Amino acid sequence: MELAFNNLVRDVMAAGKYAATQQNKISRGIKKDGSILTKTDTELDRLITDKIKEYFPLSVIISEENPLPLQNTANGEWIFTIDPIDGTDSYSQGMPGWCLAVGILNSEFEPVGAIVFAPRWGTESEGGNLLTLFPGGNIKLNGKDLDIDALDFKGKSHERNQIMIGSGLHRFFDCSSYSSKLRVSGSAILNIAATLLHSDVKGSIITPCYIWDVAAAHALIRKAGLDLEYYSGWKIDYKALANRSKAPDHFISGTAETLEHIRKHCVLK
Repeated sequence: MELAFNNLVRDVMAAGKYAATQQNKISRGIKKDGSILTKTDTELDRLITDKIKEYFPLSVIISEENPLPLQNTANGEWIFTIDPIDGTDSYSQGMPGWCLAVGILNSEFEPVGAIVFAPRWGTESEGGNLLTLFPGGNIKLNGKDLDIDALDFKGKSHERNQIMIGSGLHRFFDCSSYSSKLRVSGSAILNIAATLLHSDVKGSIITPCYIWDVAAAHALIRKAGLDLEYYSGWKIDYKALANRSKAPDHFISGTAETLEHIRKHCVLK
């Protein structure tokens, strides 16, 4: 499986680089739910779906842009979630806050693997950021093992003050008592994974979304010892989300201390 996974990483990176070259050429379309869709979304969805079918023929695929009914997962090797461009609105406006995201869940619907490639999130010379997690392996950042101990989320929690938020958060929460900065990338996946990429980010609040918007990032931060759960305190039931249902609540991420801090200073209106 590891060889197939590495081949998929290669293909996702190629797709992301292609998307970056197309960013200044695309036109925006509107889906029935009012969200943005571009031709690149559908192109990349088809490409990544075909590659997963080639490398993992027994797997189940849940894709944002290919609304097929959920297949029988009883005999599935893995469950893949695909968001060909997470942050399409940012992408369609020429902004850097977007990424390609592939999540991997096991037969128990637990997020255990991920490929997240953000071609423009980072300096141009660095070629963006690539986070990968082979199921049972270590998190890699741009091909090298990420040093989780050095990140020291608990020991350095006082040094991390910023929270990443979803773009529509202001409609639902009063965060006026939060004394530090709230940041928005444009991508739910990047908002959640930002704790692994940026030294001042301690967690995130994400407005209700879909399985493909969170599964890959959840696998990454879960491996790093962080939590993603509903604002209400409920645990996430991915089996329920696998039928393409929207999450019933907002998501928050970080250490247990961070989750408590978020609930205290960002209050539902």
